Amino acid sequence: MANVASPGAHGFWLGAAIMVLVLVPVVVFGSRTSECFDSVSAAVSYCTSGPAVGGGGAVLLCLGGGVFVVQALRRALSGRSRTSR
Repeated sequence: MANVASPGAHGFWLGAAIMVLVLVPVVVFGSRTSECFDSVSAAVSYCTSGPAVGGGGAVLLCLGGGVFVVQALRRALSGRSRTSR
């Protein structure tokens, strides 16, 4: 016989999914780093910028956040919780 999850558990997972969905992109793409390289010749000077965690780190954090959101939504929207055996 399956146990029915409490309404509080559904709300917890839904809230966690929404928080991760909002906060991960804000933190990953909101904190940026930049650096400039100056030269005597103006044609050689340039600046670069990007996410503070780097391009690969941004992709991994967003993918990890996406996996968490999917799992949290599955738990929040499921009608039954897992039973222990």
